[in-house]
Amino acid sequence: MKQFIIQKMAVKNLTRRPVRSWSMIFFVFMLSFSLMLSTVLVDSMKDRLEQTTDRLGADIIVVPKEYERSMADSLFLGEKCDFTFDKKWVEDVASLEGVESCSPQLYMQSLAAGCCSAQVQMIAFEPETDFVVSAWLAESKIKMPERGEMIIGSQITPEKEDEVIFFNEPFKVVGHLERSGTNYDTCVFMTYETAQEIMSSEKWYETFRERPDSSQLVSSLMIRAKEGTDVKALARTINFRLAEDSPLAAYTTNAIMSEAIQSTQSMGSYSAILVALIAVLVVVALLCIFTITINERTKEFGILACLGADSGKLAGMVLTEGVLIGLLGGFLGAAVGTTALLIFKNTLMTVLHIPELNTTLSYLLVLGLKCMLLALLVSVVASLYSARTCASFRQRNGPTCVRHRSAMCCRGTACCQTLPCWKTSACRTACAGNTPIWKSRQCSCWRNLAWKRWRRIIRPTFPVVNAAASQ
Repeated sequence: MKQFIIQKMAVKNLTRRPVRSWSMIFFVFMLSFSLMLSTVLVDSMKDRLEQTTDRLGADIIVVPKEYERSMADSLFLGEKCDFTFDKKWVEDVASLEGVESCSPQLYMQSLAAGCCSAQVQMIAFEPETDFVVSAWLAESKIKMPERGEMIIGSQITPEKEDEVIFFNEPFKVVGHLERSGTNYDTCVFMTYETAQEIMSSEKWYETFRERPDSSQLVSSLMIRAKEGTDVKALARTINFRLAEDSPLAAYTTNAIMSEAIQSTQSMGSYSAILVALIAVLVVVALLCIFTITINERTKEFGILACLGADSGKLAGMVLTEGVLIGLLGGFLGAAVGTTALLIFKNTLMTVLHIPELNTTLSYLLVLGLKCMLLALLVSVVASLYSARTCASFRQRNGPTCVRHRSAMCCRGTACCQTLPCWKTSACRTACAGNTPIWKSRQCSCWRNLAWKRWRRIIRPTFPVVNAAASQ
């Protein structure tokens, strides 16, 4: 008999039963695909929260009470907002103990019309007190904008590289901020003087029927606490010092983003539970299929045992099938998940209200390998029981040596000497070469088909084995 090849037999077994094999691969595919998709969604939301918090640079944000949710949506989701309050409250907050810096910002919206280069969020700041935008400009080595000049985010692409138009007024672009992965990539930054030019334009008046004084308006107040100051205590102090009739409220950065943080944490927990349930279901499904398959292949394993396959090779064949199913299902799940993310990225962001998805090649490659490893682990675990069953199959059902009463199939010279045909030279030559006597067609017992004498020496269990040995 030729050398037993585990991998070749495992592949043949899988290809011989395509429906069963593809059903098992589909279960593993669903596990890998769900893990790939859920991990990208959760990780993207977590990264967006961390990037927004780090990019903001403020410890406390003061906004109108009724616009807390609008501010959070603007920071995390990039939604447009244009609420304002009177600037008289800025001095009261800036004078409090523990406040190191206090910088006002004014939010405006452009129009999705021909009068504007793009519909974006416009943010005005004071260069004298600002510590947020100025830090970004220093990193990008961009000069501070002056009156009539603007700085645009990385995702804004105007028709003219050095000019943008808002409310029919042209403005010079003096710099492009580097990509940050936050909503600020779609914002336009300017000074309060430039904001006043926009509000004084004819198109602004035609649209909103008012010409407000931008120098007296604030949308949010960015506060940096002194080193060693308790940020939460400072926020409570600000809220206490503000008059009861004040329309403002102070929130820490984490507090104003608390709803988004809780949603992300909940989504991560639900995703972990879902993947765990799918993994358990996949293990149970594969275990059932493997068990049923092993019971159906009893005759096959009996023949292989009599042909020289030991318990390790029988178990290895089943484990190899599990490895192949895990690798193929895991690879297909990761590949299809990656393709779906790249193709339907914008659709997923719109439907699930996710501002940004991390689809970088290195990240997806590492995540795909993790999905394949999990799929492989689950598939191997599911095949362990069946492999153990096959490993004990030969000891329970293999042919028995007359001399030692074991399942060694007369492989040793001493055992071979108990056979009636030992006196023939061909038989002794075959046994000296470590060839089991019953496998040598030169043996007189095999050649003469002396089945009755052979049956008294080696007693196989399965009828099909007896038929094979008699041929």
